[in-house]
Amino acid sequence: MFYQFAMLVVLVALGICTIALPCFQAVKVKEYRNDERWQLVQNKANHVAMYYYSALGFTICIGFSITVIFDIQFSIGLDRVLQYSLCAILLRNGIELFALRHFDRAL
Repeated sequence: MFYQFAMLVVLVALGICTIALPCFQAVKVKEYRNDERWQLVQNKANHVAMYYYSALGFTICIGFSITVIFDIQFSIGLDRVLQYSLCAILLRNGIELFALRHFDRAL
């Protein structure tokens, strides 16, 4: 029961980040009129998001290699795999949102 509640809270938080990202971008594009500084901020935030995908892919490759080399077998339900995959995909929007906010203040 606690796991389902915690997963629901995480999914709601990630859903809010997914909705807030395009809203934040639209407000800032209007505010800055899509000038060079805002484009630089977007490029830096996009690089952070790409680093996240690279780290995620690297982690999956390492995990897969370990299970192949040491012949480790474990079973996990399809619903758990889908939940974790959804969280990993939605986390990218949260990371990009926080990177945009950070670089908007820093630059």
